Amino acid sequence: MASLLIKQDQQILHNIQLSRTDYRIGSASECEIQLPHLGVSPRHANITWVDGFYYLEDLGRGNGILLNGEKIQRAQLQSGDKITVHCFQLEFVADEEIAVESAAAIVEVQSVNKEYYLGKQTVTALLNISLNIHKGEFMALAGPSGSGKSTLLNLIGCIDTPTSGSILIEGQDISGKTPDELADLRLNTLGFVFQTFNLLPVLSAWENVEYPLLQMRDVDKKTRQERVQHYLNMVGLEPYAHHRPNELSGGQRQRVAIARALATRPSIILADEPTANLDHKTGEGILMLMKDINQNEGTTFVFSTHDARVMEMAGRVIELADGQMVA
Repeated sequence: MASLLIKQDQQILHNIQLSRTDYRIGSASECEIQLPHLGVSPRHANITWVDGFYYLEDLGRGNGILLNGEKIQRAQLQSGDKITVHCFQLEFVADEEIAVESAAAIVEVQSVNKEYYLGKQTVTALLNISLNIHKGEFMALAGPSGSGKSTLLNLIGCIDTPTSGSILIEGQDISGKTPDELADLRLNTLGFVFQTFNLLPVLSAWENVEYPLLQMRDVDKKTRQERVQHYLNMVGLEPYAHHRPNELSGGQRQRVAIARALATRPSIILADEPTANLDHKTGEGILMLMKDINQNEGTTFVFSTHDARVMEMAGRVIELADGQMVA
């Protein structure tokens, strides 16, 4: 499987697994490979899969596109090719193992099984799941109800533990960690966005976003206030800072939940069916907001979903059925 490493100033921003036949490159939000910069045209270039090969095509916009330092109109891509689009450097990698070496995994799931016991009956929720998630990914765990996607998300989020196998978060094996150690890992490394929002009803939007920061001893009052204001402004809710959840729409409550998840500055945001309780237009707005945060902040997003809109926007989709990954 081919991958595309996206870099800026020699820093890897994203590692996109190329699993489709057509990718649009540009600054527009509908592009599968979004490069947010004024120097990048809304539709700058295409990468297409034809007869077993990937091809790069310059759409003749802006300052064009360079392949290994030379301007091209259309060319077949080879592993290791360097693509330049304004200030972004894209590296085409034909071998997935090379991509893994170039962008270290932030989450490693290794041969994970999860079983539940209902009386004398054993229910297998996950069977032999192995996958890596890389920094800056916008990834979806997809499948119907009961497929195991939420179970896998909960395991990655240290809310539950596997029956067997191992999960590493930023190189730390969560097996054998104490409840306090897992709580610290959740607080400092992971952010959560739930379909039911999970806001505290007696607290204002400001207080809900501030709440997890109160658990961080190294964050003083001034820093807390700056962060809360910054993230409420980022999600467009600063005017509603003192509204309680029952005074906000569903979309606004989800935006508060996103701001709360971001306030601790986690490496990974885990979103469990974040659009399930939202109407179509509001859900699209929430998705675009999270995509913008992913692109601009470099935050890794992992969704559990059966929403086609989420799967369409994701850089990589892992499909599950009956607790197993679908090839």
